[in-house]
Amino acid sequence: MCRMPSDLYLGTRRNLVGVSREELAEEMAGFGAEPFRARQLWHWIYHRGVTDFAAMTNLAKGFRERLAAAYVIGRPAMSRALVSGDGTRKWLLRFPDGQEVETVHIPEEDRGTLCVSSQVGCTLTCKFCHTGTQRLVRNLE
Repeated sequence: MCRMPSDLYLGTRRNLVGVSREELAEEMAGFGAEPFRARQLWHWIYHRGVTDFAAMTNLAKGFRERLAAAYVIGRPAMSRALVSGDGTRKWLLRFPDGQEVETVHIPEEDRGTLCVSSQVGCTLTCKFCHTGTQRLVRNLE
């Protein structure tokens, strides 16, 4: 996938959401941190869902402050949630660069269908999806 600067950086701080374990380990090594720090960060970000370095209580306060000055944990914000009469649910997600994608859950009798956008914009024109009404802009990370 092609990475766009807006995916990885918010201002001058790098976004740690979306980097692989290996990339996080490399990033922390370049930051001067011990190897186990990458594992700790991974746990806080992906197992606990923490988005504020200050909440990472097993990291030294000075290290948390350094992390907050250099990095951000930025996930998309839900800008709209809709539920239709048949139970179909739609969520419009907005990314830090202002681009939006839609995720749709369509319930069926014995299962459900989930449409998860992997791009901002789409070349398909699905009638049920907002993302399909936008021109293709970029892939998501």
